Amino acid sequence: MNDRTKSLLTDTRNLAREQVAAAWQLHIDRVQETLLVRGPEEIEQIFEERLAGLANCLEEQHRNALELRLTEAAHLEEQHRNALQARVNEAAAEARAAAERDLARKLNQAVRCLRGSENGDWSTELVQATQGFCDRAAVFSLQDGTLHMEASRGAVPAKPVDDVPLDAAPAFASAVESKDTVIAMRTKGELSPRIASWTGEAESWRSYIFPVASRGKVLGLLYADADQHGVESSALELLAMTAGAFAGEHAAAAAPKPAELVSIAPSGQRPVTVAWTSLTREQQDLHQRAQRFARVQVAEIRLYKSENVKKGRAGRSLYASLKTEIDAAREAYRNDYLAASDTMVDYLHPELVRTLANDDAELLGPDYPGPLV
Repeated sequence: MNDRTKSLLTDTRNLAREQVAAAWQLHIDRVQETLLVRGPEEIEQIFEERLAGLANCLEEQHRNALELRLTEAAHLEEQHRNALQARVNEAAAEARAAAERDLARKLNQAVRCLRGSENGDWSTELVQATQGFCDRAAVFSLQDGTLHMEASRGAVPAKPVDDVPLDAAPAFASAVESKDTVIAMRTKGELSPRIASWTGEAESWRSYIFPVASRGKVLGLLYADADQHGVESSALELLAMTAGAFAGEHAAAAAPKPAELVSIAPSGQRPVTVAWTSLTREQQDLHQRAQRFARVQVAEIRLYKSENVKKGRAGRSLYASLKTEIDAAREAYRNDYLAASDTMVDYLHPELVRTLANDDAELLGPDYPGPLV
């Protein structure tokens, strides 16, 4: 490259550099001019708009993050609540099971005491069996329309009550007439002045009167109340019915044995009469078990389906109200007892009439299929 060419390149490079510098200066001047024309207010507005947009973006991100955290917290709270509810349900189930076991133990012990009563003296055992189910209890026998206190527990002072005419104690008279549990106020107008004096009259407290009956006859009355604790009326009603069954057994054992036993033969045959003494020991035991089965089945229906019993009595349709229970008892009796012996009789039907229908067979209703044989 000769000197002339070098000189030309150098001039060209210098010219280009000057042109770039001039262009850059022109751009800077235009920017300055623009800034001068718009002023600081517009620039500040631009910055505010940009900052506002940035703030909105950050706020949206924060809100999304917060909603996510809240959702996670709600989910954890739901898990904790479900776990707590499961623990509460488990504790309640354990407590209920423990209470049921304790009640079953008490009832079993009470029934054993009643079964072991000597000479049919069930009144004292029944009063003692009420321990834990009420604060105060008494058993009254019914003799010639008069209430006589046989045994008592929990009264302060523990003094006997003179005999009380039944018509002077409306609540007791109602229990005898209906053969059903009666709930009454603890007042002399309901219990009689003598019994109210023994219990301690209190209009705000209730008392319970349970008939002790066997074969449709009221043998006595169990009175119960409580001041501080509730009365376990279902348990006491079961005890009263159990006492009635045992009292009836004692009375039947003490009475002379009937000379003959009527046995209803299976369908298609004529009834035959069988002497009790002609039955074997095993057959006699089977008859006694059948009697107890009938009493227990009907007693359980009366205890656990009391509302259906009352409804059925009122509507003269006990069978319609208790069809499932009565049919189940009839089927079990037919399979376990009628089918087991040709000498067996239908103890279930009379028990249904006596205990549920108050000796009025028409209360069973038109749909009742009648005796088993």
